[in-house]
Amino acid sequence: MQLEQAFTLAAAPARVWQAFHDVRLLVECLPGASIKPGAEIAEGAEIPLLFKIKLGPIAAGFAGQGQLTLDEGSQAGSFAGGAVDAKTNSRVKGQARFALLPDPVGTRVTLTVEFAITGALAQFSREGIVRALAEQLTKQFADNLQARLPQDVPEQAQAQAGTQEAAPQTAESLAAEASVGCAPTVFPGALPAAPASKPRAAAPAPDAAIDLWSLLKLWFRGLFARRG
Repeated sequence: MQLEQAFTLAAAPARVWQAFHDVRLLVECLPGASIKPGAEIAEGAEIPLLFKIKLGPIAAGFAGQGQLTLDEGSQAGSFAGGAVDAKTNSRVKGQARFALLPDPVGTRVTLTVEFAITGALAQFSREGIVRALAEQLTKQFADNLQARLPQDVPEQAQAQAGTQEAAPQTAESLAAEASVGCAPTVFPGALPAAPASKPRAAAPAPDAAIDLWSLLKLWFRGLFARRG
């Protein structure tokens, strides 16, 4: 089966591309996914992954290997791998290709995923269900990644700010500047404290499982909202 997804991040392509080099960061942003404890990640080597899911009373824990490939020139790449759940005797194998594109907001990330599921869990691989789950899973991944990226001011906003700074002074603005010169001196100690920077979102717990049923409910809720 093939799925196509896309999302936008409020950060420059260079920053997002740098994040895509951090395998641990990407895995932490994907609900239900984790790297085997104690595993060392070497560039170009296979990554030992765990992926825990549950759908009502059914729970599965996939263990397998994946490999990340990056093309520096085009800011694109792929992640390929496979995993097995011994409890349900199910197997999944696939590849996700991604590309980063400039966007007025920051960066547009496109995804094309091809995968196959065999075993007991194959009954849940119907196209409609999988697409609904993929939509919500991609959204949560994008939200988690956005929370851990420094935001950049879009070029359009910077250009607009520069235009405002270069605007000719009016009589009102000159009068305001003159009134400032008559104002009492304020020492730095009396200035209000700058607001604290927003802390990064905490990484999900490594043993947390992704609840597929909750994702489906979110998708149905959004579907009916769009129809309304």
